[in-house]
Amino acid sequence: MNRFRAYLFGFAILAFLFAAAAVQPAHAQQEKPTHIFHRLIPAGDTCATCHTKIYDQWKASPHAKGGVECTVCHGETTDKDFAGKPGLGTCDTCHGDQVAQLKTDPFMKGKTCVSCHQAHVFVEHKKAATEEQK
Repeated sequence: MNRFRAYLFGFAILAFLFAAAAVQPAHAQQEKPTHIFHRLIPAGDTCATCHTKIYDQWKASPHAKGGVECTVCHGETTDKDFAGKPGLGTCDTCHGDQVAQLKTDPFMKGKTCVSCHQAHVFVEHKKAATEEQK
């Protein structure tokens, strides 16, 4: 009976580890973008017509204040390679220093921008205070 419990426990641990490895954040960013087909937006409509919550999040972000609209990251909906989930290279276009650090910092290994920053809720970094500022 003890051997059976040991096998059962081992199987449960393996199943848990397998399941944990398969779970990823809903908007996991990848090195390359995920291209999807997006229908044409009818005249008079915008991205906000269907994506209200995401649009409201974006509207309160520094990207909105800087004029970085949906198409800057996702592309035009008429493009064959419309990026449903933009890749890391999209961030690199404007944030080259940060992406370079992300790729070279051992602490950041395996992470992307959206590992720490939600996809549409962009918050500016507050740098750690130096000894002089304390």
